[in-house]
Amino acid sequence: MKNKFITKILIAVLAFPLLVIYFSCQSPAGPEDLTPGRRDYSWTVDTLNYPFNTIYRIWGSSPIDVWSISSGGFLDKTIFHFDGNNWTTDGISRSISPSAIFGFSSSNVYIGGSNGRIWHFDGSNWKQIAELSKDENNQVGFDNMWGESPNDIYAFGAYPDSNSLFNNSVIAHFTNNNWSILNTDGLKGIVENLYKNKTDQKIYLRVISIGGIVSIDSSNIFEYLQGKFNKIYSSSVDNANTSLINNEVYFVLGREIARRIDNKFQTIFNVDVPNFYNNIWGRNSNDIFLSMTDGLAHYNGNTIEYLLHFDKPRTQIFGAMLFDKDVFFLVYESQTNLNLIHHGRLK
Repeated sequence: MKNKFITKILIAVLAFPLLVIYFSCQSPAGPEDLTPGRRDYSWTVDTLNYPFNTIYRIWGSSPIDVWSISSGGFLDKTIFHFDGNNWTTDGISRSISPSAIFGFSSSNVYIGGSNGRIWHFDGSNWKQIAELSKDENNQVGFDNMWGESPNDIYAFGAYPDSNSLFNNSVIAHFTNNNWSILNTDGLKGIVENLYKNKTDQKIYLRVISIGGIVSIDSSNIFEYLQGKFNKIYSSSVDNANTSLINNEVYFVLGREIARRIDNKFQTIFNVDVPNFYNNIWGRNSNDIFLSMTDGLAHYNGNTIEYLLHFDKPRTQIFGAMLFDKDVFFLVYESQTNLNLIHHGRLK
């Protein structure tokens, strides 16, 4: 049973393959460690047995509590869990095709998906807790989630416009034990990333506008303050991105990695190697992982070096989850239709 929301995104991906891989992990809060990030990982690879369906999202509270989800295929095989030893699914069919996941602990995890549905895991069971709509439209698709605290959570995505493209932006906010839909006037497209920046306390959003036959697809970055959205950057869909690293928003502006300081982009470093694939994850400014078209690279504050090389073409990193000593990268091999988890552990 396919999720129409994701199906339409995948149609766009045929031309812009990065559209569905923009999701970043929240790194632990704390002061910046200015020592070069380590690279001495030992690696293992797990294959998730889910042929001909793609797993897009990953989140975890610890190296022995990691979740991954897929919005396609059978509804009893869309949620996978890693307990430190094995990846399993409970085989229970649920009325949701999940495409968003975020949590705060092993007993407080949320997923969102099609038809505005949001489910919650309490440590034992999954339960639907909300079914949201906007403008009387129940085709809302939540494509990602993020929260600053258990009482301050956002679920975001879009619903179809008059051309059946997911360009009507949606942002739902959970606070005071209640979900509400924000006014998204000024936004057009799928809200892919939403993070709050510790330094200036602003919320920054990345929004993908699907052009279809009307115009080209674009990636736009907005700041949100006092109920208003202000566009601060716009580019082609594969040249702009955001990531949350140690509670600070990092911006991918082509090959420039930057932060926003005093309402201006400040360059942290430039990616001076080929094959950069527009996505980063990190623990701090000297410990950043880079998605490459042919593998995984790492910036340690001084140099960029490969950690992994992929031997098959069209292999993509769809997401990551980082911990103190462990890292998990969700990888899809389109040539083999395999969903792989590359698990690295510092020696």
